[in-house]
Amino acid sequence: MTTAHDAAALSEGRGAGLHERPISVFLVADVCVYRELLVDALADQEGLEVVGGTPADIASMAIGMAEPAVVLLDTSSGSPLAAIQALAAAVPAAKIVALGIHDDEGSQLELVEAGVAGYVTAEQPLEELVEAIVATANGELRCSPRVSAALARRVAALKAELPRGSGDRRLTRRQYEIATLISEGLSNKQIARRLSIEQATVKNHVHNILSKLGVSHRDDVTALLRTSLLTALD
Repeated sequence: MTTAHDAAALSEGRGAGLHERPISVFLVADVCVYRELLVDALADQEGLEVVGGTPADIASMAIGMAEPAVVLLDTSSGSPLAAIQALAAAVPAAKIVALGIHDDEGSQLELVEAGVAGYVTAEQPLEELVEAIVATANGELRCSPRVSAALARRVAALKAELPRGSGDRRLTRRQYEIATLISEGLSNKQIARRLSIEQATVKNHVHNILSKLGVSHRDDVTALLRTSLLTALD
């Protein structure tokens, strides 16, 4: 059985020591029996700590209080896209791993663009869920080569849509730093706290980042970063 420590050791050669503390996990699932069984299964995994589990309708406040490293969101019932968008809007800093999604490129790409930091299909076993949790906590996205290629095409399309002749679109070091924190799901307030600057300053930086890149949404910044098409000025 692959533990969270084993998965961390296999993750891009980073080693199991990356997380000295257990990775805190919160589960959002409406079916009580399923939620309790999965909480018990994850609690047995070395390197993980389950800090809570609730139905979706009361999850936002509980997640805000628990501040988990990773949020697991069951998307096997209802509208997965709507559930992810609602949770991402309510808890912007949450790193969401979608559970039980369909195994097709279109659905997976749509959910990544909606803001998930990782996903596990309905056919994947517990071992691969643990690997996805560790990867997400490390700021990595585990996806198939097909989805990776689709993301690259999406970013290329975004780049092609940028207005021509608008000058140098490389980010300053501070803008790149803030863009990286945006990709981690942090809100303007959380970024300000992390960097010890005013929230209004962060807001101005975000506006300038979006304007320079010619995009309208924070998710587009994340997509560009994930495919390494953003660079900082030297």
